[in-house]
Amino acid sequence: MKVVLAFDKFKGSATSQQLNGAAQDLLCGLDGVRAVCVPVADGGDGTTVVLAEGRQGQWVDMMAVAPLMQLPPVNARYFLCDDGTALIEVAAASGLALVPDGARDVMRATTLGTGLMMRDAMERGSRHIVLGLGGSATCDAAMGIMCALGTEFLDADGHHLYPCGESLEKIARIETFGIPQSVRDCRFTLVTDVDNPLCGERGSAYVYAPQKGASPAQVGQLDRGLAHVATLVGKEIADRAGCGAAGGIPALMMHLLDCELLPGGPYILEQNGMNEALDGADLVITGEGRLDDQTLMGKGPGCVIAMARECGVPVAAVCGTIAPGFDGKAAGLEVAVAVSDGLPLDEAMDHDGTLMRVAMAVKQLVNTLKSDKES
Repeated sequence: MKVVLAFDKFKGSATSQQLNGAAQDLLCGLDGVRAVCVPVADGGDGTTVVLAEGRQGQWVDMMAVAPLMQLPPVNARYFLCDDGTALIEVAAASGLALVPDGARDVMRATTLGTGLMMRDAMERGSRHIVLGLGGSATCDAAMGIMCALGTEFLDADGHHLYPCGESLEKIARIETFGIPQSVRDCRFTLVTDVDNPLCGERGSAYVYAPQKGASPAQVGQLDRGLAHVATLVGKEIADRAGCGAAGGIPALMMHLLDCELLPGGPYILEQNGMNEALDGADLVITGEGRLDDQTLMGKGPGCVIAMARECGVPVAAVCGTIAPGFDGKAAGLEVAVAVSDGLPLDEAMDHDGTLMRVAMAVKQLVNTLKSDKES
């Protein structure tokens, strides 16, 4: 019996690899069961670690600018593959988790640190950068990234603009003569876990800026800035599903560089061998911290469910909690198990306890299916 374990992270408790590994260890003792692990991510936090799984290369540590200039520099990591591909995520240098709750200021937050990581990778010879777009503290449409890569943004008086959300609606001219040939020769793959367009009521400002510290008035100002950027990059880019990711990072990058924008879940699963793992599989078990309707909207486990169903392989989910009203059967699940319902928060978030509960639930699911097949 072949079981595919394809867990996304339980945020704050355990990583994809840790969950897969704990479940696999417990299944090793079952006769006739072979467990195959596929790490899962969707473009959000943790994407780099998941994509680096099984790849030859090295982790690179560097000091980068924090999302806010008043904060100390951050120690940011990315993975440089032996084939020259650099795996980077926005959260490493420009992430919301790097900003203390009381200091969030999306109007002044910048992606400059992410751009410095990308420049470092290119200086080391990379000509293909895969950028995970989740978890940003910013809404600068990649002004910071592009400044780090040699672009200049000028206002109507010819003054240089600081690369942040507050400056978006002031952009009058974009100078690209400073972009070096190494950047022009580089290919960028942008992977995202959301499908929002750049601006409007479903755009980056209205949907995501409040959690990054924006007041209602600031949300309106940011959206006007993003709408101005939309006039610069064109409707085809601005209206593209996912262009609103990470404060609109795809907008200026797609306008100025050689970029492709892809849904993160399917891309990462394909890269990590999900198609091969499904061949001959009897059961797929996936999960994340909370199972809800968002799971099916481009999130990693939702993509796992879709791929398994397409191959005719039954899917079960083991998660921390299940949102009230979530219909597992309608979602394509044989069964959905919540392992932390009713627990106090500190116990539900405990790392070791989470791994134990998930592994035991997986073992029980497999034993049940195994018994059904043998009877």
